[in-house]
Amino acid sequence: MGKETNNVGRERPTEVTWSRLNDTLPRRTEQQANRLILPALSSLDNGTYLCEAVNELGSSADQYVLVVHDPDTVVDAQRSVSYAVVGGMLALFVFVIICMLIVTVWFSMRQKGSYLTHEASGLDEHGEAREAFINGNESHERKKEYFI
Repeated sequence: MGKETNNVGRERPTEVTWSRLNDTLPRRTEQQANRLILPALSSLDNGTYLCEAVNELGSSADQYVLVVHDPDTVVDAQRSVSYAVVGGMLALFVFVIICMLIVTVWFSMRQKGSYLTHEASGLDEHGEAREAFINGNESHERKKEYFI
């Protein structure tokens, strides 16, 4: 049994076929004798390649994993801004706007409340009493003052 294995390894293959697992071979590949030649590699060539050799004593197969590192792809990925960062900045911006609106409304309500309180005291802006006319009659002899 061990002797057959040694013979298979020593005999030249009569047929060699190359394939790519879960995909087809790239169009620009060339098969010369027992070799598979890829003239220009790109990250599209990544994958597991299968080489099957057959001779009069039997057949054998082996897999080769090809990983092409494309530095331009890595640099572009590092230069681009992550969506998480953009989303976080947008959320912070919306939060600041909402806080500013709340503070503006709070001050507006507070100012309006003090105005109503001041108005209810019966004094005008300078602390002077206002006159109220009853029945719309403005004659001086029938004028009465009321403090509210």
